[in-house]
Amino acid sequence: MANQIEILMPLMGEGINEATLVKWLKKPGDKVSKAEPLLEVSTDKVDTEIPAPADGILVATLAKEGDVVLINTIIGHISSDGSISASVSTATTSASVASKTTSRAQVKPAPAQASSIRPATLALVPSSSVRSSPLVRKIARDLNINLGYVPGSGLHGRITKIDLDGYIASGAHHRQAAAHAGNSVASGLAHANAFAPPEALGKSPRVQTQIIDGVESLEKNPVRREKMTKMRRLIAEHMVESVRVSPHVTTVFEIDLNRVFEIREKHRAAFEAREGFKLTYTPFFIHAAVEAIKQHPIVNVSLDGDDILWKEDINVGCAVALGNGLIVPVIKKAQDLNLTGIARRLNDLASRARNKKLLPEDVQGGSFSITNPGGFGSLTSNPIINQPQVAILGIGAVVKRPVVIDDAITIRPMMLISLTFDHRVVDGEGGATYLATLKKILENYSELPL
Repeated sequence: MANQIEILMPLMGEGINEATLVKWLKKPGDKVSKAEPLLEVSTDKVDTEIPAPADGILVATLAKEGDVVLINTIIGHISSDGSISASVSTATTSASVASKTTSRAQVKPAPAQASSIRPATLALVPSSSVRSSPLVRKIARDLNINLGYVPGSGLHGRITKIDLDGYIASGAHHRQAAAHAGNSVASGLAHANAFAPPEALGKSPRVQTQIIDGVESLEKNPVRREKMTKMRRLIAEHMVESVRVSPHVTTVFEIDLNRVFEIREKHRAAFEAREGFKLTYTPFFIHAAVEAIKQHPIVNVSLDGDDILWKEDINVGCAVALGNGLIVPVIKKAQDLNLTGIARRLNDLASRARNKKLLPEDVQGGSFSITNPGGFGSLTSNPIINQPQVAILGIGAVVKRPVVIDDAITIRPMMLISLTFDHRVVDGEGGATYLATLKKILENYSELPL
């Protein structure tokens, strides 16, 4: 029998637990090579091609185009010894059956997801003792699952995403809901919600429209109804969840960018001739932000329950506007890069983001985010934190205007810069001192070799 290798839906970024299978680039019976593009997937963060995990022949596609699939779910098989035998026809039949029934990850979950699950065990752990990530808690909340029933395989019994997926796959959450249904009207509603599809939970409130002369209208204003795209819907859910979880506070500083202007003007021509792309102001902001984080690491943490997770690396997510939404590719280990290194990484990521060539790992692991609405003329912003981070930097437009310097009026390039932070872990003083340090770095920028 052919050696079967599973094709799994990969992790597509922090906080993303599902992806849409856009297109299979191969069909059962086709030869594939390791790292060759095999399928296209889409999330709210990235549209990308997923490579084949091994050389061989594609013998099964268990999810169809358009399906929304949970990460770490088996979506197909490859025969690694190159043998097709009778498996292709079987795979095609399986794929056909899957195509009729799959709507949200109803394909076979990976065995590892249920390895630590004991379906018959429904012993309740006190809620104060439960350890889990924000993503796990969100999924449990959406499906009305009491995490006290879920065995955890992580450190100190921490419940991982795999633990929860396995618990759901075992059907134990149905028994949990059934065990408590009927105690009251509230418990009956909770039981019903446990079986509701995730997309039916947490929708925006519906408005009351009317049909006037055959045209749908809202308060007598004709409207055209259009479904949100997958990316826009997931962005909306992510933003609502962030505001619900984190108490957002924003502080704003004004910065004189004269020093940065001088350095950029001095080196821009030589830089572009050498690197092949323009030196913009954004790499200066990112480099300075990273240097400030080194002095104030509290803005580079995550919160897990009442535990603060101090991160070794500074991985900066840089928001890139797309025609149909927003994507946040990540500059990894930014603490080890100089200005030129950051400019190269940023140019590469932004170019691939706009051409839909980002890989899943390009949007994973961010620890701090920067958004630059100033590029569109916005003077300041109050951005929403990208969970599970605790801070996001907003860059305003650079505007030349008269200011007072040493009791004299002069024209300077000025900019407003904002920090929105999670007040659960960052105090007002912490946010202000971080921006004060960033201001000092930018206004006294060192002319390092470019």
